[in-house]
Amino acid sequence: MITLLLFQVMLTYSAPSSATTRSVDTTFTASTTWVAPATLVTFDTVECWGGGGGGGGSGTTNSFAGGGGAGGAYVKSGGLTVTAGNSYTVTVGAGGAGGAAGANPGRMGSPSWFNTTGTIFAEGGDSAESGTNGAKGVGSSANSIGNTKFKGGDGADGVNGTKSGGGGEGAGTTANGGSASGGTAGSGTDGGDGGAGVGTANATGNDGTITGGGGSGGYRNTANRAGGSGARGKVRLRYTYTY
Repeated sequence: MITLLLFQVMLTYSAPSSATTRSVDTTFTASTTWVAPATLVTFDTVECWGGGGGGGGSGTTNSFAGGGGAGGAYVKSGGLTVTAGNSYTVTVGAGGAGGAAGANPGRMGSPSWFNTTGTIFAEGGDSAESGTNGAKGVGSSANSIGNTKFKGGDGADGVNGTKSGGGGEGAGTTANGGSASGGTAGSGTDGGDGGAGVGTANATGNDGTITGGGGSGGYRNTANRAGGSGARGKVRLRYTYTY
C-alpha cells in the first residue's frame, strides 16, 4: 500500500503598490477655486502677493507731476489645514488703476488671499496722489496675515517741473520691496519692479511689472495725463499627493 502524503502549501501574494507621490507647486494668476486632491498627502505652504498701487494723475496745471504707487505685500504660511476633496477660494489681487488724466489719485492694489481673509492675506499697495507734487503711496504689511511678511516698496513723490514719482517694487520673498527715489522705480528683490517716473513732456505714467509693482505718476506739460497702473499679485500653493 502506498501512502500518499499531500501537503497544501498556502501562498500569499501581495502586489507591489503602484501609488506614486508627487510634489506640486501651483501658481495662480487669477482668482479661482482650488479643489484639494482626494489623495492629498501633505499641504506644505501658501504664498500670496498683493497687487501694486496705481500712480497719481498729472494734475491740471502745467508741469504738475503725480506720485508713484506702492508695491504690494508678500506673505507665506505653512501648517495650514485643508481637507482632501474640499474646495477652497483662491483670490488674486488686481493691480490698482492709475489715476485718470487730470487731478485724480490712483487706486489701491487689491489684496490676495487663500480660503478666507483671516487665513492668509497679503494687502495691496497704497495708491498715489495727483499733482501738485503728488504724494507717494506708502508700502505696508501691517494688515497682512502670515508667518512671514514683507511690505512692498514705497513709491516716490512727484516733483513739479521735473518728473513724476516712480512706483515702488512689489515685496520680495526674502525682503521688503525696494522703494522708488524720484523718478527711479523701486527694484532690488524678486518682486516686480515699479514703473519708472516720466517727464518733462506730456506723458502717461508707466505701469508696474509683475508681481505687485506700483505704477508711476503721470506728468503734464500742456495736457493732462493718467498715472500708470499697478501690477497684479498671485497665489502659490505647495503640496503633495499620490496617484
